[in-house]
Amino acid sequence: MIHYNVTMQHTEHTFEKLAHMQYDLFCRGNLIARTMLGMAAVVFGVVNLGSWWGVLLIAYGSFLATGKYNSANHTAHKLAKQIKDSGMDFPASRYVFRENAVEIIPLPENTNGVPLMYKEIYRLGEDLENFYMFRDQYGGYVIPKAELGEKEGDFRVFLEKKTGQSFHAQMSPLLKLLRKKTTQKTQ
Repeated sequence: MIHYNVTMQHTEHTFEKLAHMQYDLFCRGNLIARTMLGMAAVVFGVVNLGSWWGVLLIAYGSFLATGKYNSANHTAHKLAKQIKDSGMDFPASRYVFRENAVEIIPLPENTNGVPLMYKEIYRLGEDLENFYMFRDQYGGYVIPKAELGEKEGDFRVFLEKKTGQSFHAQMSPLLKLLRKKTTQKTQ
């Protein structure tokens, strides 16, 4: 039985969004260390503002504080450039959500799909445009919400139930509250 059928074509933008979600889900320690180091650099820079290196510390601390996704963006842009330079199209997939697994079919459909059991999904993520499924900390899949239309809330509930996990949402608390109310109405 097929519950949902979604087609996805990657772009530079989706690579970047996937890298951001991957960073949010798996690099919390890096983010904490980066934030603390950035704040310390700014404080020491302000205390030593009269020296040239004080200004340098402020600049470096600011870079650390505002460059949360620098590493993720670098990786995503490098991968996109390699694909474009090779003359290939960005990858596309069809996801067929069945009762016990999601079948991931590379497009064009010249090969069989690979089943990913729901219990093997490592983490779930969400932002305003997409849902994300990670098989491990190194690889994930993008499910565009636009492909689901009005079934977006039902899909969220379905995948959370099948995986036993909840979505990490990359959105403001107000939008999370609105989403929760919408999901409760559809149940």
